Amino acid sequence: MNEQFTYGELQSEKLTTESNIARQIVKEINTFGINDRQRWLIMYYLSLELETVEDMKELSSFIREKKGNSLFVTKIYGQEEDNG
Repeated sequence: MNEQFTYGELQSEKLTTESNIARQIVKEINTFGINDRQRWLIMYYLSLELETVEDMKELSSFIREKKGNSLFVTKIYGQEEDNG
């Protein structure tokens, strides 16, 4: 008897499920009718949630450098805000 049994989910199935969930989340976000600035902000805020600190720093820094002042509010009620 040379039968193979697989218990649980294969790694490829798990990755496929995770990818589908991520696509569903993006689809749901897009139903709000967001603009590109909001997309960049969402990516920035999600980057801050990464578990690996180095990845979080690298990605959030990249987004800040790429978008600069066009992404973040620099004035509140006529006063400069420190975005440092």
